[in-house]
Amino acid sequence: EGFLIGSTDLIGSQIAIRKNREACAAMRREMFIEAIKKVKRELLNNRPSFGDLATNRSTLDFLAKQRREAQDPLEQDDMATRFKKKVIKLGKKVFKRINNSRKKWKGTKLEGPPRQSFGESAFVAFGVFFTMLTVLKVANAINAADTNYKFDGAWYSSTLCIIFALTPAPVGQPRQIFAAHLWNMLVGLALRQIPTSTGLEGLPTQGFMEWGSASYGLPLMWKRALAVAFGVAGQAKLGILHPPATGLSYTFVSSDKYSWGTILTVYLADVIVVAMSMIILNLSEAKQYPLYWLGLEWGDAGRFRFFGVQARGHHAPLTKSVSNKLTGRTVSMEGDDRNV
Repeated sequence: EGFLIGSTDLIGSQIAIRKNREACAAMRREMFIEAIKKVKRELLNNRPSFGDLATNRSTLDFLAKQRREAQDPLEQDDMATRFKKKVIKLGKKVFKRINNSRKKWKGTKLEGPPRQSFGESAFVAFGVFFTMLTVLKVANAINAADTNYKFDGAWYSSTLCIIFALTPAPVGQPRQIFAAHLWNMLVGLALRQIPTSTGLEGLPTQGFMEWGSASYGLPLMWKRALAVAFGVAGQAKLGILHPPATGLSYTFVSSDKYSWGTILTVYLADVIVVAMSMIILNLSEAKQYPLYWLGLEWGDAGRFRFFGVQARGHHAPLTKSVSNKLTGRTVSMEGDDRNV
């Protein structure tokens, strides 16, 4: 197995550097051809005889100088010429990138996901209904008891969609839910400490155009945008993507009624959602939840990995195959792939 992995890495590295190697070779060929052309032009202009070339040292030095300048033009060009060449090169790259982007607008002509059966849809509705009902009851009880632990049960609408309708999706596993919620709440609380600029009427400004008559601080709109941006980027960097959790960064930076106590109630709701989803989904023969809890594993190089999933690592075998009804195939986590 180690030999196969090493061979695959070697082949991949060779393919990765092939384009750069070919581009370098093409550049050298072009520079060599240009050098020959320059020397040829000098020979045609002066038309020296073979004897002059063999005996005249100055002529040979001049031709050698022309060849070196043609093969290494950047060192001989002045700053303006080099800047012009860099601008032209950058312009070509930008044009190529824009042209490639335009081609991608056409899409890849792949088919959309197939519909689920009526039985599966009914099972999803059953699970989402009872789980959401429980979360809303808990939210109402907590909000009525103590406003310091206030939270909104509607935050879990999208989470339940992922867990029950896209059960095998990595973004719906428990680690993603707990870690992404914590990250986005901390981002919102941190950015909320930045002062918010207010206008003449005491209301938060929404843009920099109102700064002329505003107090010191950052417009609320910009704070919200920064919270969402850091929330998404942090999830991607840490490998804890859970899209519905991003709304928490926006909510926490916008309102001061959600504080540290809300983090406790959100985690309580997370436990309820994960527990009920695990109980309900595992009643189905076609679903299994969760596929993993913390995703802790040791890499091939002996490094302990927490954030991110190892590309070619071994996962603990599951007791049952995970049936993917969307594709009509049964996918076994042990590598067995059979038609239903």
